[in-house]
Amino acid sequence: MDGERYRAAEQRLWASLGVEPTERQLRLRHLATDVRIQEVGDGQPVVFVHGANTSGSSWASIASRLPTFRCILVDRPGTGLSPPPPTPIDAATLPAFAEHLIVDVLDALDLSSAHVVGTSFGGYVALRSAAAHPDRVDRLILFSWSAGLPVDRLPLFMRLMTMPGIGRIATALPQTERSIRQVFRGLGHAEALADGRITREDIGAILALYRDTDTMRNELTMGRALVTARGGLRMSLPDALLGSIRTPTYLLWGEDDPFGGPDLARAAAGRLPNATLELLRGAGHAPWLDDLERCVEVIEKFLGLSDPPRPASPTPGRATGDPSPSSVP
Repeated sequence: MDGERYRAAEQRLWASLGVEPTERQLRLRHLATDVRIQEVGDGQPVVFVHGANTSGSSWASIASRLPTFRCILVDRPGTGLSPPPPTPIDAATLPAFAEHLIVDVLDALDLSSAHVVGTSFGGYVALRSAAAHPDRVDRLILFSWSAGLPVDRLPLFMRLMTMPGIGRIATALPQTERSIRQVFRGLGHAEALADGRITREDIGAILALYRDTDTMRNELTMGRALVTARGGLRMSLPDALLGSIRTPTYLLWGEDDPFGGPDLARAAAGRLPNATLELLRGAGHAPWLDDLERCVEVIEKFLGLSDPPRPASPTPGRATGDPSPSSVP
């Protein structure tokens, strides 16, 4: 592990965005471990929880555009520059881990509550937190599929990473810019790669994360807690739990998300009592990489407690929302 080399790649990413975050380590009381956070902006607090095999800096492009919010980017335990938890997380301990992570961060920052933005495994954490601690999560934004929601079949690369032996081999292979580009393509972002919306600095930060931190190795354990060797979900979010979440929730879902498209998105939104769904055409698993402007607009309006944003009207040449969003009052 070469934390300083990884930090240098992060700094190049932030410099390309014209932002310099502050950084600190937090002690998490219930989870008995530390995490590294980065903060940018000033205003209402928003905790960002990333997906698998990445870090808090995956949110850099979107957080850099939100100066009127206090954006708190968490490196989950075992990712980025956060040490792994003292005891590996398994299927039995995963729900409690997810329910305590955000609350522990808020307690360490002396915050009574915050908005939460999550994606993929970060969405699982966000939904578990909102169900267990409704007084601590003000509003919730989920980008594309969240782990634990229904899925027809997980993408091949995710199934391979959880197979005994194959995941360890994959983490031992040398990572290159080409392999990182393939990861982005596999997540539905081929066009954003081709036209430069995903920048060299974005690619460099992920490459350094894989080369210079223990993120991939640590995430293998987390992956096995979530996914079976046959590619099914070991842990799900039951209807009773999702139905208990009254937190206002906005689902901004890329239609090209390889975990599931519009039909799956509508089914997920229908299980949440206070959810609005917007589908983004031409967007993949991390839709802010494909349509940063729309994602920033949704966050500003939905978390700014002004009138909730309406899905965008179709405009030639850009990713747009579904003009008839799925919404359950």
